[in-house]
Amino acid sequence: MDKLELFFVKRYLKTPKRNLFRFAFVFMVLGIILSVGILSAGLNLFQGYESNLKSLLLDSFAHIGIQSSYGDLISEQDTETIINQLSQKTEIISAIPSLEHPLLGQKGDKIRAISLRAYDFDREFPYQKYISGGEGKLQSGEVIVGHYLAEELGLSIGDSIELNYPRFDRITPLGIQTAQHRYKIAAIYRSGYYESDRSLVISTLSDARALLLLPQGYSKLELRIKDADKAGIFASEYSDILGHEFIAIPWNLYAESLLRLVAMEKWLIFIVFSFLVLIAGINVISAVSTIIIEKRSEIAVLKTLGASPRSIKRLFALRVGVVAIMAVLIGQVFGALLSWFVEKQTFYHLKGDVYFIDTLGARITFPNLLVVFLVASFLIFLCVMFPLKQIEKMQIIDVIRNKH
Repeated sequence: MDKLELFFVKRYLKTPKRNLFRFAFVFMVLGIILSVGILSAGLNLFQGYESNLKSLLLDSFAHIGIQSSYGDLISEQDTETIINQLSQKTEIISAIPSLEHPLLGQKGDKIRAISLRAYDFDREFPYQKYISGGEGKLQSGEVIVGHYLAEELGLSIGDSIELNYPRFDRITPLGIQTAQHRYKIAAIYRSGYYESDRSLVISTLSDARALLLLPQGYSKLELRIKDADKAGIFASEYSDILGHEFIAIPWNLYAESLLRLVAMEKWLIFIVFSFLVLIAGINVISAVSTIIIEKRSEIAVLKTLGASPRSIKRLFALRVGVVAIMAVLIGQVFGALLSWFVEKQTFYHLKGDVYFIDTLGARITFPNLLVVFLVASFLIFLCVMFPLKQIEKMQIIDVIRNKH
């Protein structure tokens, strides 16, 4: 910035009422603030949705599941052997055996497909924080039911649910034999992840084995590690250690496509909302064109004093650019406040059957703030520079003639 440009910028900033509080300028600033605020809020909310979904997936499922390569149950002896083999791995937080099987849950004439998950509650129960209305430590004959499953079947704590196990290996002329048993609901499970909350039933290991007619064994060994993002690397390492009889499956093998889809949707929304800033740029073009028309005399004087069109364009770009950048920053603050309001409001909730989770959340990150700032500033810069091309075409003699 040369001395001439610095002089006019200081003069411009010292007289804000004369320069800033014009209708065209105020309209331009409000347009930038609103568009940048909506863009920031949309990105913050989608970032929060992505983070919440990933967090719930990591909390609702094992980071790494070790299963038999042949689809068989893992014996108790093999389970202890695997735990001993992996006991030296410092990245492992816990290793919990579980038994899983699809069943049918029934209450009166209402029947739903469920996923039975059984644990040895004398060892450790990894989902204690999602249990409400009970102690979370089951006794024989008790189960924990997912929140939405309980709603669909009309169940509450203290009621009974009937679990049915169709025995397809025992088909008689009278039909399929079914093992069934009635259990008391001791607590409700609610993680916020809809697919689990509408299908999960948790029982003791002894009750599950009695219902499924299994004397022993586990479906898999659930591993939780310190850095879940490295689950794929560790799973490959564990598979090599355990040999061909067992396979380690990382959580992202099932969830990676879903998270990629959410990330793609986040940036698509960002691109769409960026057009709001471009629309606000129309006000910028109008404001700059108005300033050029009003300041024709000053432009003529500057050209007479020997100022080049490039220097004059930079001067006007700085005059508008300082205000525009401030408007972008204020818009980001407005977007943060809007995100906070949407997160705290209670009159609207996500539909879990559509969005997988039922809670709205916002997350503000520095990379997202930087992306919004750079994109908004670049679009507004283009809109500022476009009308400044008029200055190159303006002739001093034409300005004097029009003045008189």
